[in-house]
Amino acid sequence: MNKFTSSESVGSGSRGSKAIWDSQSVEIFCDLCIKEVEQGHRPRTHFTKVGWDNLVKNFNKTTGKEYNKVQLKNRWDTLKNDWKLWRDLVGKETGLGWNAKLKNIDASEKWWHRKLQVCMVVTTS
Repeated sequence: MNKFTSSESVGSGSRGSKAIWDSQSVEIFCDLCIKEVEQGHRPRTHFTKVGWDNLVKNFNKTTGKEYNKVQLKNRWDTLKNDWKLWRDLVGKETGLGWNAKLKNIDASEKWWHRKLQVCMVVTTS
């Protein structure tokens, strides 16, 4: 797998089928999630049953895949954790950019060094 592809098993520790997520599938999933939120199928912190049913049906129809709710929920949880990490990393920082070619944060070496020092302190605590 490269950095734009990942896989997730159905359920924790199960030997079920794996969902293969490329960048196009993730983008489709995110767009569909946005539509469900806009239609009111995520009134608080979770999608409703109708929302999940729509996501499964529309994702599979659009991509030609046959993923179930558990596989989509696993991807949702992974993306949510990635977003939290992104939010914590960038936070209220200024002077950062986005390198579209490398698809990463465009920041000075000094900034990266400071962030890595914080990460090392957190992981060794």
